[in-house]
Amino acid sequence: MPIPLRIYITPFAERGVLESSKWSCDMAKKAVDVVNTIWSKASIVFAIKDCLTDKPLDMAKSARNNDQKVLDVLSLRHDPDNAVHIYLLNPIENLSAGGGSYLHSDPEPASFVQWYGNDFANGRAWAHELGHLMSVDHVEIDYTNERQAAALRGNLMTKGLSVGSDLTKQQIETARGSKLVKRFGG
Repeated sequence: MPIPLRIYITPFAERGVLESSKWSCDMAKKAVDVVNTIWSKASIVFAIKDCLTDKPLDMAKSARNNDQKVLDVLSLRHDPDNAVHIYLLNPIENLSAGGGSYLHSDPEPASFVQWYGNDFANGRAWAHELGHLMSVDHVEIDYTNERQAAALRGNLMTKGLSVGSDLTKQQIETARGSKLVKRFGG
């Protein structure tokens, strides 16, 4: 049973001046194809339930570099509806993360994902955030251990802006056993 996603394409505004959005519903569908290719290793599938253009998030550019603050504001915008809420945003300057996730957010599990410019990069970042919603933690790489570094360099959950999409057996087991997957029939 696919995990339902409610997509909110969320443009920014500053002092009422709207910024154009890089995302579209077609681009979101292409990114979900990448997400599903990555998570197919765990037999986990995501499906877009709805894709909507949300009201602009009127927030000063200087306040956008705190991923916790951005997700706090976004996650409280909508009532629970038995879907994972995904907020698709334009790139955010000086943000330390590529997105953010709340496993037990109020009102629903929620993530935001920045625009990275191409289907694979967008989908990979999105798959990473969904990994967090499925209780999969970041991978810390000890670069002094060359063997470990080589084995984990391409991992989806590597901390920072990586390009990996690999999953370990333990990550697959964690995701499959997560509350989120079990909630939707996994």
